[in-house]
Amino acid sequence: MKKMLINVSVLLSAVLLMSTVMTGCDGTPSHSHTDADGDELCDECGKSVRVELTFLAVNDLHGKFKDSDTQPGLDEFTTYLKGLYADDAREEILLSSGDMWQGTVESSANRGKLMTEWMNEAGFVSMTLGNHEYDWGPDTLGPNSKLAEFPFLGINITYNGSMPSYCKASTVVERSGMKIGIIGAIGDCLSSISGEFQSGLSFATGSSLTSLVKKEADRLRKKEGCDFIVYSIHDGGDSFPSSGITTVENSDMAYYDTSLSDGYVDLVFEAHTHQKYILKDEYGVYHLQGSSENRAVSAVNVSFNTVTKDCTVEPGTVAAGTYAEDSLADDPIVSELIGKYFPDSDPYETIGYNVQKRDSETIINKVAELYYQKGRELWGSQYTISAGGGYLNARSPYRISAGNVSYADVFSVLPFDNHLVLGELSGTDFVKFLNRQDAESNPYHIYTTVKAAEVDTSKKYYVVVDTYTSTYRYNNIKEVARLDKDYYARDLIADYIRGGNWAK
Repeated sequence: MKKMLINVSVLLSAVLLMSTVMTGCDGTPSHSHTDADGDELCDECGKSVRVELTFLAVNDLHGKFKDSDTQPGLDEFTTYLKGLYADDAREEILLSSGDMWQGTVESSANRGKLMTEWMNEAGFVSMTLGNHEYDWGPDTLGPNSKLAEFPFLGINITYNGSMPSYCKASTVVERSGMKIGIIGAIGDCLSSISGEFQSGLSFATGSSLTSLVKKEADRLRKKEGCDFIVYSIHDGGDSFPSSGITTVENSDMAYYDTSLSDGYVDLVFEAHTHQKYILKDEYGVYHLQGSSENRAVSAVNVSFNTVTKDCTVEPGTVAAGTYAEDSLADDPIVSELIGKYFPDSDPYETIGYNVQKRDSETIINKVAELYYQKGRELWGSQYTISAGGGYLNARSPYRISAGNVSYADVFSVLPFDNHLVLGELSGTDFVKFLNRQDAESNPYHIYTTVKAAEVDTSKKYYVVVDTYTSTYRYNNIKEVARLDKDYYARDLIADYIRGGNWAK
């Protein structure tokens, strides 16, 4: 979608000066402005030399495409965006700080293609890669990067020692003669990616990342002529106030080296921790994160004088209530993409009835039990299986509500495509495995027929887990067999519901 202009007065309470700059047919200035008398009007053409633009940053959308009872979908949001674009009062830049695809049946079933097409329609200029973009392995990123009409960014990502072809260190966009460089990076997130996809993949962190960003920022300013540098990082804080502007120092931001704010970057958009905040670091640079899953969007007004290079920055947040009003019609792109990617199936069709709300703990404990039962069905004739489960996590909305349940409902709570595995453990490692469910920092949920005190450390034990748990090297699980078909934790729960087990 062609980038258009935006009326930021709808977004934020602050109203900045509105202006235009004479441009050629390609959108670039037809001449270099001069302003000898300092009245902010070009001496030659009389137009304003000040550029007014708004950055809109989306983070951690996690495929939340359709409306649900917990958050708005993208139908009204798309309508809202297009309404803003239709107003030529301001320029705008829409970007993402990662984790856009994984989380719902709408997006995950096609490995992010549907979401990528929506992002094309919405007019994103870039997407920083997040850890959940790797939930299906690096091979997914290549095809999606070709589908995208915007670049994937990841300055610190290497695969077998080189930056992969599916991403770039930065991108440059221009608005009315103002050049903006956007640098993207992923945080220290490698451990959150399934071990089966980590081979050859590396994310530079710490001082190495700082050096990369400083070098790229210098290049963008000196060689590309950028006036303003945005740093979009898939990392962030998790203990900052959710309202107002909080002043922080380097010691409060372990994930960010504030020396980057000393002349290298001018604005930082963050992600990953699903928090909503606006921070101002010791150099006066703003950092924003807009919650997650379409609950809010970060919005920043920038006013830039193209002659003096004077710049003012006003940060803000747009809450979902602003762009999810009942008065907004659903944009047709949402139903069009659903029809394209689900031509012969309806993921919202009822699969069964749930008589009462099931919270995440109930759901995950049932998954562990079903792992054990499915393992006995598949491999029980050859092996004595003693436990099922492992590292299991529910996701937003962290529950299955009472009433009719669809496959899409189950998918949102259990979105991970981790295959079932029969694993072998020594007796000693089996005891450690069982004890992991008692560790507060490790959400292991295990259904077992053997207590830790009963384990014979001289024997081998067999467990049914998924590939996220089996490939975690410290578990020392030796894979014996795998269910290779596309049948995951959510499918076990869906079949359990189809069987009427939660209707009672």
